[in-house]
Amino acid sequence: MIDILKWMPTYHLEGIIVDTLIKNRIYYPPDNSKEEAVKYSLYEVNDTTGTLRIEMNFETGQRAFVVREWKRIVISKKKQLVIYSTVAGLPVSYGQSVLQTYLLKKGRLRATRKPLLPKDIGLKDFFRPNTPSTVIDKYNQYANHCYELIYEGKNICYVLFENFDLGSMDRSWLLGNKIEFVFENGRFTKMPPYFDED
Repeated sequence: MIDILKWMPTYHLEGIIVDTLIKNRIYYPPDNSKEEAVKYSLYEVNDTTGTLRIEMNFETGQRAFVVREWKRIVISKKKQLVIYSTVAGLPVSYGQSVLQTYLLKKGRLRATRKPLLPKDIGLKDFFRPNTPSTVIDKYNQYANHCYELIYEGKNICYVLFENFDLGSMDRSWLLGNKIEFVFENGRFTKMPPYFDED
């Protein structure tokens, strides 16, 4: 997974000296100040599960964050799929900013021609058909949703994060809070939403 990190296009890692992050598992940009100190942390580096995660946050009180995740899926002995995701925002309001798939072959990453995971998935995918727009609009104000690449074993999930007291929201319209994508025969299959309270 470290090699994949080194092979990534530099525009995905803007502001990070990758070798320093790999060596220390933490990286502080040289332009940090007392007013704005950014910290990058390297987590979940696991060649067995094919996962890697980089978190960016502030040590000076600002609440914005960026989470970069990688997931490697073995297709054959010579070919692998690498999914890259960026989620950014504030703890109360965040979302998917980048989702890209690459083929890894002979030490080279090549972007796939077509996205293998849907980019148009969203809040509506968690609701029953004919859900009133007022219900979806209310959830839109108090919930976040994005891909989570590294915590579901071989699969990838699109997750609804509810940032409110559930007692005050009408949850009866929801079909679930997770949508799993299973990789089989060279493509992802979207499964029905389900509730996972973990």
